[in-house]
Amino acid sequence: MMEERSKKPQSNKKKRAKRATTKQTLKKKKISSGSKKTAKKAMTKNRKKEKHSGSKKKIKTSKSKNSIYRLVFNIIFYGFILFMIFGSVIFATTKNSDKSILGYRFFGVLTDSMVPRDPKTQKGGFYSGDIILVKNIAGNEAEVGDIITFRPSIKSQTFLTHRVKEKLDHLGETKGTYYITQGDANLAEDVPVNEKQVVGKKIAVMPKVGAFLKFVRENTLISIVFLLSVFGFITIIRYYILNK
Repeated sequence: MMEERSKKPQSNKKKRAKRATTKQTLKKKKISSGSKKTAKKAMTKNRKKEKHSGSKKKIKTSKSKNSIYRLVFNIIFYGFILFMIFGSVIFATTKNSDKSILGYRFFGVLTDSMVPRDPKTQKGGFYSGDIILVKNIAGNEAEVGDIITFRPSIKSQTFLTHRVKEKLDHLGETKGTYYITQGDANLAEDVPVNEKQVVGKKIAVMPKVGAFLKFVRENTLISIVFLLSVFGFITIIRYYILNK
């Protein structure tokens, strides 16, 4: 009987030890599973953050691209409008040379009389088909070397633009300002020009624009349709880019 009683407490101790070890293992498993869960949560959070940052970067890059496209198309759009305005001004003023805008006139060059024979010494020449910008000046303001636009006679409706070779304060017995002019390509001087015949002084040259204006005058309807088509196309593309 004594032996049986001594065996029972030993078996109870063993059971208790087993229970304690199983509890410890369960706790470890719970801890490991909990750590795994927290690690998974952290991983998912990091992935979400990475995705969010990636989407932000994509949004930023797309915004920067859109801003570049907007800038480019705004430049093209407003540049085309300015081109049309400037072209219409040139078209109107070259058709009627008596018109001036803010003291400036545009003239179409019809001959090659101002093509320089010696470009080193004869600077500022131009060719037929060019457009020249002329600033209105008083008749006595031109100096030697200036390229002036003048009427061959006071009542003339045509104009010449040649270089001043000499400035005189009288011609024979007649007092006043006179100019001796000559085209750079010409071998002979012009008839002396009185200050009343002077219109202005050449400021700038727009090469070959005259040929374009000539085409527009001869094909007005086609030119208007073409300009309106280009303007409409640019407007549609600009609207699409700005509202994308």
